[in-house]
Amino acid sequence: MPIYESQATRTNLNRRTQPRLGPEQLLRLAQALPDTERLLIERHYNDGIGVTDLARQYRSSTQTIRRRIDRLTQRLSSAEFRFTVLHQDQMPKAMRRTATLLFVHGRSLRETAQVTKQTLHRVRCDRATIQTLARLGNLEDRQAG
Repeated sequence: MPIYESQATRTNLNRRTQPRLGPEQLLRLAQALPDTERLLIERHYNDGIGVTDLARQYRSSTQTIRRRIDRLTQRLSSAEFRFTVLHQDQMPKAMRRTATLLFVHGRSLRETAQVTKQTLHRVRCDRATIQTLARLGNLEDRQAG
């Protein structure tokens, strides 16, 4: 790893190089999201409601709605989200709850630690484990395909 490369640089690069999902794939994956977030994705991608109209309906700014849709799309596109949705039944109960809160619900590390009554260190370790497993799953998929 080059000395000038940081975690933020890697994250940004991963976002830019991830394959983009089509509306059908986003809608299918959105079924795992909490209802309010799923409805926003469905209204935008399925019903074709524009950001301006959604902003009016949600009584929010267009920038806020656009940002929410972008963040939801990034979350749905992440390997961690797909891994959590596909493999949560095989995870230990505590890790499953952590993975669901972090990658499906989009909660922060601190919020997840508070809700699960675990230490921040334990939540970070679970996150690292899930990220590694998700990357390995992606690598296997690419080699098979």
